Amino acid sequence: MKTLIVGANGKVGTILSGKMWAAHDFSPVALIRDPVQQTKFTALGLPSAVGDLEAGIADFLPGMDAVVFTAGSGGHTGPEKTIDVDQNGAVRLIMDCKKHGVRRFVMVSAIGANPNSESPRIQNYLRAKGVADGALRASGLDYVILAPGTLLEQPGTGRIEAAQELGHHGYLPREDLADCIIESMRNYHCVGKTVEIVSGGKKIKEAIGEAVGGQAMPAIL
Repeated sequence: MKTLIVGANGKVGTILSGKMWAAHDFSPVALIRDPVQQTKFTALGLPSAVGDLEAGIADFLPGMDAVVFTAGSGGHTGPEKTIDVDQNGAVRLIMDCKKHGVRRFVMVSAIGANPNSESPRIQNYLRAKGVADGALRASGLDYVILAPGTLLEQPGTGRIEAAQELGHHGYLPREDLADCIIESMRNYHCVGKTVEIVSGGKKIKEAIGEAVGGQAMPAIL
């Protein structure tokens, strides 16, 4: 599955790029903003492309089977940048995928994403993600929205708790999120679903399969 990883130089994107490159059923292309960042991916032997999400990256979509959106404005930017990247950049990419026939779209969102979020801490981020998630649900694409809890730097455990509505918050290592992205692309029952994820006691494949009501199966493009 030829997959464009948007935000590949970020923490989740970097882990995901390496895992996809090592897998036999994916052909990832890392989308980055700065040519200097290509060195990292060249060292892995992984193809990369330089493009600006805010300016539009439609030129990179022809020939792609799927897109993973794991880009973000970062925790040190203002609300305007959050809207530009996490909301408007994502919505533009969704529309471009429709135009260019890229059916599969995996969105990395967050527990609590809502256009009307009243979060006292990350309200702008959750609102922007909520708008982007809504646009994706309405797009007609074969989408999956993965909504993790607070992301951690520590190594993954390979075990999570997942549900379409967990009803509580929690934490999740970034490495486990990368594995969840891959599993959600392999399991076609995930299409059209929003899956909330935190650390837990079940293996990733089992937990996601139960969350979407079906066992793992090859993706259908």
